[in-house]
Amino acid sequence: MNRSINILLLFFSFPAFAFIIFVAFDIHFFNIPLAESSYKFPIFVGFAMILLLLMIRRSTSRWVGVFMTRKPERFIWSTPVSGERKKQVRLFLLLEAVIAFFAMVTALLLTTESWPIAAVYGIMVLDQLVFLVVTQSWFRVGITHKAVVVADREVRLLFFSGLRRVETHQQTLYFEYIEDLQLFFPLNCIPDGKYGEFRAAMEERVNRDRVFFSEGFKALK
Repeated sequence: MNRSINILLLFFSFPAFAFIIFVAFDIHFFNIPLAESSYKFPIFVGFAMILLLLMIRRSTSRWVGVFMTRKPERFIWSTPVSGERKKQVRLFLLLEAVIAFFAMVTALLLTTESWPIAAVYGIMVLDQLVFLVVTQSWFRVGITHKAVVVADREVRLLFFSGLRRVETHQQTLYFEYIEDLQLFFPLNCIPDGKYGEFRAAMEERVNRDRVFFSEGFKALK
């Protein structure tokens, strides 16, 4: 989810910044002087609203996910994510915050008329930093009666229904389903020494006559 939202944020940021540049440097678009157009502020607001809605969607998914996993009693089995994974998540969140900060500053330097778009990037920076400070102790991997739940900078739900194969490949744990559906999460989300508990909890929830565990997965300890 987080990846798809980030792609959409990047996708809509390109035309937003293209419009900012056109206005800032008085570039004509099909002979239309955008810098003098009476519609430029509504267009700025329109881009800002699109970016804001995408940011809210990403933020809501993150916060709901970590709130869902912060209480271990909700799970059959659970563990905090590994220290290595927390370091990666901190890095990703800080990078996203830095990129949003530079986007905010660049928009304002090009033209102060783009303040609605700059304000959204400013909200993104604040959201990233607050999430980083508040939620690190809530990052968790858990197993419910119906799914594996992984929550850190994004939330992954890997349901047992339709599951056919579980295997490892290049530090990633893959769940393969009927109709060629494949879900995955980083293997280092699970701390060292907890793989056996994780596998045992999964075996209690899936039909081993229908779900194949690869040798690589069974060898994890």
